[in-house]
Amino acid sequence: MTAPALSAIVTFHGEGILAHTSLRSYALSRTVARKAGFEVQLVLVLDCADAQTRAFVVGHPDLDGTESIVETKVGDLALARNAGVAASRADYICTLDGDDLISTSYFVKHLEEAGRLSGPFVLHPEMVLSFGMYSAYNWQVDQAGSYYDERALLTVNPWISAAFSTRRLYETIPYVACYPRQTGFGYEDWYWNCETIARGVVHRLAWGSAYFYRRKWHGSLNEASHAMKTVIPRTSLFAPGRIRSEEHRRV
Repeated sequence: MTAPALSAIVTFHGEGILAHTSLRSYALSRTVARKAGFEVQLVLVLDCADAQTRAFVVGHPDLDGTESIVETKVGDLALARNAGVAASRADYICTLDGDDLISTSYFVKHLEEAGRLSGPFVLHPEMVLSFGMYSAYNWQVDQAGSYYDERALLTVNPWISAAFSTRRLYETIPYVACYPRQTGFGYEDWYWNCETIARGVVHRLAWGSAYFYRRKWHGSLNEASHAMKTVIPRTSLFAPGRIRSEEHRRV
């Protein structure tokens, strides 16, 4: 079997029939990548998944036997993604959610852009189109561009959770569990973004790729985190010594 160029980790919980549509989208992008000469491994992580969601994923008609299905009971997005990393075989890894959609060339655009970059990086889709509870669209921020302001990460996460990078980076800087209901801390992807930037990683965009972000009426972890007024854990990005060092460099 050809070694995959990319392992795409998809986390599932209680998406039900929405998992069917999302997995169809990811499988279609995999087909497009294969035609372009890239093999993509789908790593499907079922974390505390209900019976309906599991049935839709395991019995999906687009599965071809090359997928890895991982079942966990960690109950946390960060740890579920880490379990997906452990089951991945490719040198590049990306994260996806079990109720969203992507553009057909999503995997190709990320792999092509990665081939043009050097040094530690994280890629995000260029455009995000929200649908469901409300409709909106936005272009994400390129850290190398003029719209990036590191200080903004104190109050807002510039990127959605979908991220692409090397296996080495995901293993060196794993996601950290938050358990917001127990701790009051949340937004594991926001925290991960801060920690990677603090260690010299540059967040760039995969130009020409689009992510379709389902804004759910009920059951959204982001909305629950907002309601609980959770905050991200203390991050080394804003450690006093580092802030003084950055201010000195700007003088």
